[in-house]
Amino acid sequence: MFYEIRTEHARTGAGTELARYLDETVIPLHQELGMQVVGAFTAIDDPDTFVWIRRFEDAADREHILEAVHRDPRCDAMITTVAALSDGPAATLRLQPTAGFR
Repeated sequence: MFYEIRTEHARTGAGTELARYLDETVIPLHQELGMQVVGAFTAIDDPDTFVWIRRFEDAADREHILEAVHRDPRCDAMITTVAALSDGPAATLRLQPTAGFR
């Protein structure tokens, strides 16, 4: 099992709109197609930063889910909207739990 922390940076002043779109559209589609989303957050000191944490059983699980998301006909519109609200690509950090937290 591993986690991914994805950090999305909105264009200046678009953080609320990006957070709403991710909460209402992007994350629900990912969950509908099998992704486990642990949480979604906005940064207290930077309202234009949105962070979400995703959990996968293994690399094959991640690949399978993301492939399903990208094949979904709603995905192209989501990518376009997120790109319009964002200030560059998202950053992704993969984490594996330590033995004490597995």
